[in-house]
Amino acid sequence: MTSPAGRDAERIDVTGAGRERPRDLVVVSDLHLGRGKNPRLKRWYRLEAFFYDDDFHAFCEWLCRDAATRGLRFALVLNGDSLDLLRIEPEPAPGGGALERRFGPTVTPAVAARMVRDILGGHPAFADALAVVLAAGHEVIFLPGNHDLEVQWAPVQDTLRGAIAERLAARGAPSDALARLGFEPWFLYEPGRIWIEHGCQYDPEGAFRFPLRRRLGDSPGAEALIARDVPFGNFFQKYLYNGFGPINFIVPSSRANYRYFRFLLANRPRLLFSVARSHGPFLVQLLRRLARAPASGWHREAEQGHAEELAELAARTGVGTRLQEIDALKSSGADAARVTSGMLRQTMKLAAGGALVTLAAMFVWAAAWRAVDSLIMGFGWKALVSLALYVVFGAIGVAALVAAALRTQSEEPPPSLEAAAERIANIAEVPLVVFGHTHDEGVDRLRASGDAWYFNTGTWIALFSDDLLLPRERVQYTFLRVSGRDAELLQWSPGRGRPIPVVLLEGNGG
Repeated sequence: MTSPAGRDAERIDVTGAGRERPRDLVVVSDLHLGRGKNPRLKRWYRLEAFFYDDDFHAFCEWLCRDAATRGLRFALVLNGDSLDLLRIEPEPAPGGGALERRFGPTVTPAVAARMVRDILGGHPAFADALAVVLAAGHEVIFLPGNHDLEVQWAPVQDTLRGAIAERLAARGAPSDALARLGFEPWFLYEPGRIWIEHGCQYDPEGAFRFPLRRRLGDSPGAEALIARDVPFGNFFQKYLYNGFGPINFIVPSSRANYRYFRFLLANRPRLLFSVARSHGPFLVQLLRRLARAPASGWHREAEQGHAEELAELAARTGVGTRLQEIDALKSSGADAARVTSGMLRQTMKLAAGGALVTLAAMFVWAAAWRAVDSLIMGFGWKALVSLALYVVFGAIGVAALVAAALRTQSEEPPPSLEAAAERIANIAEVPLVVFGHTHDEGVDRLRASGDAWYFNTGTWIALFSDDLLLPRERVQYTFLRVSGRDAELLQWSPGRGRPIPVVLLEGNGG
């Protein structure tokens, strides 16, 4: 294996001599397509984050030209969060309660199919770009992420097939082109070569307890599963962050979202308090509903369905019993139901702490006033001392509030994804492990695994990085190209009409 010269060389050669060359793989993730442009108003919908349809179309055309020049076939892997069913304007929910009217109905398979139809209608160039790849004889494979877990459901897949089939027909593509459109419910695995998945299952704020739910789409317990098995990040994206409108909160980390809070407190305090006032009652109502919901029936059904799909997937992909080891790596400890109890406990702790601080402040205040009264001095001097006391206590209170709101937190993400990649490389016996999810492109050598590498493909949407002074574009169209057993992290440059290296600094891995 050829080791890269430093961290700025993202090309990793894992070529095995004497082996037949496999198909090329091109991996992109985290496009986050919303409802696109409103054709009636000729404006983008307020929660849209992906404005780069033409760039993606040009990228797919270049992939096909490049593959034709080299005489190769490739598979374009959309590695999760390609469609965003969380950051999207809710459909009206006739006959529902206040929550449903405000946030939309439960996203069942039928509802998800309608949402995907809206997304594709607002991004016609995206569907056409995929048709370009299929018509040229290549493959397109969808993997689910935490914002589009619904991609594994048959009605959603049928909607995608229908939209792409229309574009293929318009291009006069061969009749077998649509057969090269594929869907995987969790990961893409090529033995001895590569493991690709979105990666949200190894993030405590993005993991589902039962992510394999194709069998439960129309079951009686499906709505309870969909409502209760919701990661912490998904929960607040839908029920709080969307209230901030065009301000982009698609960041899978509370550490990163804390930067938004500080920014809003300093620059848009009225918006911050307005959203808190308008969404607060609904959030409390939702948490109360989740706390009262039964916790037994849906759980058993979801656990059984997940186990059955896990066994089927293990047999079909050849991973075997090792898949149970990989499934056990997930960090699903912050679903909506657990968030409810956790928030209640935290609220009680804060209330108790606030009460203690208030009592202590009252004691100090009373002692200070008694000390002032005992002073032997004129009325004017006492008034001056009293004023100084007010100023000191006020300054201490303001400083405490500002420090609590703006205190610095570590911006470094927890090492859970890289640690999971390390374990997967060992369990699945592959030299390449590829995730998305974090929106931070990067490459790291998994040293304990020998010649194995972890890649993160980043995102195609804008990053909130006002405090990260990196020499890079705010939007960086990153992708991973795996040719043979050689992996290279690149970015598409629309202006140049070709890929260029990704900007990575030492210590700035995924």
